[in-house]
This record gives sequence, C-alpha cells and structure tokens, in this order.
Amino acid sequence: MSNFAENMQNLQLHRISFLTPQLLMLLIPKMVNLKVLGIYSCQLLHVAEIIRLLEIIKTDRPLGCENQISLDFYPMWHQGPEFYTNGKERNPYYTGTYGATWDNTDMNTPLAVWSIVMRALPMARAQNIDLISKETAFRQWLDKGLLWNVEKTLQAMLNPNTDPRVICALVDSRNPDHHGNWRKWASDNIGCRPEGWQP
Repeated sequence: MSNFAENMQNLQLHRISFLTPQLLMLLIPKMVNLKVLGIYSCQLLHVAEIIRLLEIIKTDRPLGCENQISLDFYPMWHQGPEFYTNGKERNPYYTGTYGATWDNTDMNTPLAVWSIVMRALPMARAQNIDLISKETAFRQWLDKGLLWNVEKTLQAMLNPNTDPRVICALVDSRNPDHHGNWRKWASDNIGCRPEGWQP
C-alpha cells in the first residue's frame, strides 16, 4: 500500500484483527484513485465506526472527486455460543447471538444502533453511498442484528415528511407495550415511560 497506493482502485479488507480508523486515516487519503472500499468483520471496527469511515473516505480527495469512493461495510459481529455442540447436542451455554457487543443483554443497544444509523444515513446519501439496499453489507448486518422492523424504520428515516413519533415508535419496536405502533407509543399509558412521549 505504501508503494502503490495511488494506483489502487479497489480495496477489500476482511477480518483484519488490528485494523483501526486511525490506520485507515493513514492509508485511504493516499489512495487518490480508490473507487471501492470494502471492510468486512474487522474486529476493531464496530458499527459506530461507520461515521468515521464516511469522514475518512472524503479526506484529501482531489477536487471534484470528493464522493468517488463507494463504501461497503460489515461491522464486527460478535457471534455467541453455537446453539448445538458437535452438531447434535444443545449447548447449555447458549443464550443467543450477541451481535453489536459481546454481551447484548441491555435493551438500549437497539436504540444506540438506530441512533448511529440515523446520523450515518444523511452523510452516506450526501456522498452517493448506498448503505441500505438489501444487497449491501451494512444492510445485511442490520437485518441480522437485534433490530426490529428494519425496512419500515429505514423508509421512515429517509422520508422527510415522516412524523417523528412514527420514527421513535419504530426504533423502539421491541417494546412489548406498543411493538412499533406509534399511537400506542405516543399514549401516556406505557409502563416504562409514565411521563408520556414528549420529554
């Protein structure tokens, strides 16, 4: 990469253990002809790094080529214990797939992931990068994870006319009090939110 950075047009990085945004910041700006960057299952690049990656691929681009790089990103996925051991016996340690973090027991993780997605989508659109088509790696990561109603939530986020209450309810679809129904979500009867939706 040091010697031929300016000639590279396509770079695919798979499962590189020590790859960090700082290393990418040293490499990507030097690749002035880079058109496709794929980063898949690198251990130190979790879902929140999508925002850093979108910033890095714009850094020091030649004039008129600020949005020339197409990014395909599959964040780190923490695979939990297998359901079956030896292919037949049920694993007594199986509690589910971890996903975004190494122990996804906190119900706030989906809210955090949606918050990151909501920040990243406008940045990606401004750079002509598709993160949400079903064939993209990032969308496959979202579908595989602990998020509910991914398609409906993404459509609501991308529509500027969507009522914010609809987005909030969809993001919180896992809540059994409303399961994404915004009318129920906006009511004052939700047990986990006695103050109502406005605060």
